[in-house]
Amino acid sequence: MPLPRLVRALQVNIEDPFGFYAEEINEERIVELAERVHANTVIMFARDAWGRVFYRGSRLYPRHPRSPLDLERLSRMLRERGISFVPMAVHTANRHIYRLHPSWAQRTIDGEVVVLENIPLEERVRDPHWPQICPNSPAMEEYFIPEIMEVVEKTKPDAVHLDSFRYLPDLTKACYCSYCRARFREETGLDLPPRANPEDEAYRTAWEWRYQVAVRSIARLREAARRVKGDVALFYNNHPAGWAGRGNRVVEMAREYLDGAYAEGTETESRGPGFLTFITKLSRALLGRDPSKRVLTTRNLFYFLRVPQSPPAPTIRQGVREIVAAGGEPVAVTFSSHLFTDPRSLDALAEVYEEIDSMEDYLASRLPLRYLAVAYSTFTHDWMLHPRPEYYIGEVMGFTLMAMHLHLPWEFIADPELEDPSILGEYKALVAASLGVVSDEAEETLRGWVSSGGVLVATHQFGYMRRDFTYRHSLALGDALGICFEGVQKLGYLYYDLEAAGAHGGLWEGMPRLIPFGDHSTAFRRDRRDPMLGESVKVAVSPRCSGNVRVLAKIRLARRAWGYEYTLGRSTPPPGPLTEMPGITESSYGDGHAIYYTVRLGLHYDRLGHPDYASLFERPLLRRAGEPPARLDAPDTVQFEPYLLRGGGMLVHLVNHTYNQRFLDAPIGAARQPLPPFDPAYSIHPIRRVIEVPSATLHARLEPGDYLVRRLVGGGEERVRVGEDGRLAYTLRGLGEYEVLAVLPAG
Repeated sequence: MPLPRLVRALQVNIEDPFGFYAEEINEERIVELAERVHANTVIMFARDAWGRVFYRGSRLYPRHPRSPLDLERLSRMLRERGISFVPMAVHTANRHIYRLHPSWAQRTIDGEVVVLENIPLEERVRDPHWPQICPNSPAMEEYFIPEIMEVVEKTKPDAVHLDSFRYLPDLTKACYCSYCRARFREETGLDLPPRANPEDEAYRTAWEWRYQVAVRSIARLREAARRVKGDVALFYNNHPAGWAGRGNRVVEMAREYLDGAYAEGTETESRGPGFLTFITKLSRALLGRDPSKRVLTTRNLFYFLRVPQSPPAPTIRQGVREIVAAGGEPVAVTFSSHLFTDPRSLDALAEVYEEIDSMEDYLASRLPLRYLAVAYSTFTHDWMLHPRPEYYIGEVMGFTLMAMHLHLPWEFIADPELEDPSILGEYKALVAASLGVVSDEAEETLRGWVSSGGVLVATHQFGYMRRDFTYRHSLALGDALGICFEGVQKLGYLYYDLEAAGAHGGLWEGMPRLIPFGDHSTAFRRDRRDPMLGESVKVAVSPRCSGNVRVLAKIRLARRAWGYEYTLGRSTPPPGPLTEMPGITESSYGDGHAIYYTVRLGLHYDRLGHPDYASLFERPLLRRAGEPPARLDAPDTVQFEPYLLRGGGMLVHLVNHTYNQRFLDAPIGAARQPLPPFDPAYSIHPIRRVIEVPSATLHARLEPGDYLVRRLVGGGEERVRVGEDGRLAYTLRGLGEYEVLAVLPAG
């Protein structure tokens, strides 16, 4: 049977070498758990990382000695109850293969085995538990392809989950085994590079080649699985925030072979609200615009890195709701030790899965409400900020957090779609957050889109590099931006002066005159200042475009390299002399507009969270793009995710992230002559309670007429009328943890 139209998955992992509790997990136990929590899909390992299978009669691997579980029988029992089964197969961590064929393992340039397990930095890798097997080795032919065919043949699943290959391009993890060396030489005529050097052609070629190895492997495994069962779906774990985010490029390149992405959210606890939304929407964009492709996003049922312990119930409920609100399908992950030590979170999961089940008809018919697109470029991530990709992610994440906190409807748009004018035409505005790599085709498409009425928001070195590694030596769309690029200044600290550029019709009313940029270094080794936060691009208004360009802020230099006040050497210096250098510009181009920031504005918001940075983004955007079709008047801790409904109307998710305790404690960084710390610098506190918001008002533009506003979680409905102005204003009194509003034509 096909996968449910909206997956509510329970994933049960048996993941230890000795099989603690494995004897007590059988088919009846799994079916009972699935029904108890209202799951419509079960996901389980077909073969664990030690190379032991959970089904009978394998031609490849030994059976797990302590597990009575038979996945063939489990799959039949689940099907009889209308529950889908998805086995995890072809995990490249495989100790069984490694012990038989050590030369088939992935090897670093120093010959050390590449492992998935966490080993202390100064400890050598010896007889690892989770060695990574190379897809270029004979294991692909002799084990991996036969494995996926065997699993599909025996369990007849609705889908197969590939738990990624961890075949990474970064030199510290890249494979230099004999098979990779020989194949790379055969296919490219080059030797694998001996060091990380983006200016070495062999290094660049090897980086891209490793991605191709993963994509070719996915294609072969899909073809093998479908030889056995023609309609079996294939999901790949891109682990959007894991492994430096490199798996996202694999999904983008392999989208034609995948039916969806499995967005593992391991880092959720250490990231806070908005993270699950980020990885869900990002994975959706990487898969392209095919609506049949799915994103399964995980929420662990255990507390962060404490697998036997359940977190407070609101942590589970709000995490699952955030996934659904963001357009994903939830996967709740439990481990055997959690099931038998502290399974309290299963009750919270049952509650929220029943809630989702009750509104499935609405969720299945929703369509994105498109207003603001945030560009995400795997090429920029890989090459523009090659050694420090986290700064690119921070810049992008900052804008997504601003959009969430400002209650602006937003989606990601991936590299390939930037070249499609029909897709760009669906959005009123596009954020190109430090989008350093822009193809010539994308530049032309963006130029036409702006000219036709689009609003472009760009920051820092927008489009400085092409995909072929050549430089423009200018910003992309220089004519539309109306400015000339004159280099990058590593200032450390600077200020935007909002008054020096003129009044601008009250655009900055109520804001301080000076907004600081830059921050101290958290590494604090050789430099007191963060190397990226204090960068600013030097631009000048193009003489050819001077009539169409307005300078919204000018740059004022800092008086010193760092500040002496309060925390000597870490504080922000006072403002110094005013320059004529633009900080923010706004241009008219055809029927559209372009807004440009010389700094990494999103990175500042991601790191510092000050609302002044959000105001710098919001005010020019709304003045040129106009108000979105739907917006929420509520605290910025309420997540607002609006959708259109097939047949008319609107579906609005309100996830209340107003928590009594949900914070991270981060270190301020090292310094010379250190003392012992006052307290441990690492702390993560879970959600304990959601604070009720007194009211939240939905503003939306709809066709005039009568509507029913149905509360799908709290129950009840109200009849409202939209007048000839087409404006709806509906106030919800008392928002608890979560509400979904269905705004339906009354006729």
